[in-house]
Amino acid sequence: MRRRNARGGISRTVSVYLDEDTNNRLIKAKDRSGRSKTIEVQIRLRDHLKRFPDFY
Repeated sequence: MRRRNARGGISRTVSVYLDEDTNNRLIKAKDRSGRSKTIEVQIRLRDHLKRFPDFY
């Protein structure tokens, strides 16, 4: 699915399955930050890819 994002670019939808512990950590993080779960995932994934661009 393609749609425009807030930056004016094209965004992609990605679905993931999370184990219960990871999901609970994500929920706690989004509650602390006041962001939605979707935005929390976007920020954390973007940050990880910047920190570890060639990690494979």
